[in-house]
Amino acid sequence: MSLQQVFMANLRVFRKQAGLTQEKLAELCNSDPCYIRQIEGGRRFPSITYIENIAAALNIKPYRLFFEKTNTEDEIRMLLNQNQKQKIKTLLTENVSKICSILDD
Repeated sequence: MSLQQVFMANLRVFRKQAGLTQEKLAELCNSDPCYIRQIEGGRRFPSITYIENIAAALNIKPYRLFFEKTNTEDEIRMLLNQNQKQKIKTLLTENVSKICSILDD
């Protein structure tokens, strides 16, 4: 897969994970939705400055748009808000305690 193809695929994945339409992403980047469609479709490739704008709008580091496989840990962090993280941490802690008490019997 070419670097441009990786970028296009990642842009689409991260945009959808962020819950953004092409139109909303374009608005956040102060550009035209047509430009986002052209980037995702492989007809155009953005400048470094525009890539930084995209990454900022997606709340990710720009380099992540160029990796063929994303890091699952980073995806989980990105998808969970702080409140959800705390709830999961509490559930895990409670279950570990229960498991330990069963093993101690």
